Amino acid sequence: MITNVPLLIENFRAARDTLRANPTLLDESIAKLSTATQEPAKKFRDLMLSSEEDVAKIYDASQAIMEDLPGKVIEELEAYKMEVARIFGLTEDSF
Repeated sequence: MITNVPLLIENFRAARDTLRANPTLLDESIAKLSTATQEPAKKFRDLMLSSEEDVAKIYDASQAIMEDLPGKVIEELEAYKMEVARIFGLTEDSF
């Protein structure tokens, strides 16, 4: 559960800046995911790389990515979220 929205936004923006400086940073970790999970993971990466600044629109877009995904893909994405956090140097209480 998200308890600190300002911190979440700050960490998202910092991670986004890091990814924009190195757009291939997540490619290796995405390649390790199942084929079915790679597509939504790439969509999340592309969303982070986008120029969209409106937090509500980013949230809506992330929800749209998750729509209709099989349970196994959602589970793998949830686990992958922790890997992405580690890559960006974030801890679980950072989001």
